Amino acid sequence: MSPGLRRVRDYLEELEKSKEDREPQVREGLETYVDLWRKAVARGMVDLEDPVDDALGKLERAGGLYKAAEG
Repeated sequence: MSPGLRRVRDYLEELEKSKEDREPQVREGLETYVDLWRKAVARGMVDLEDPVDDALGKLERAGGLYKAAEG
């Protein structure tokens, strides 16, 4: 993996940190989004060590983030 590519783990951590400075409605949306990513990871659709671009491709092939998370 090239140094410029973020892993899913790093991406989710960045999103979690960014919640602190947001309005409640935006914070809730970010929490929902991160939760869907974590469910997709738990289902084995993506891996925390995947580069985000690769993970997005996997999610697209699975029918999107919601489908990947909810199965």
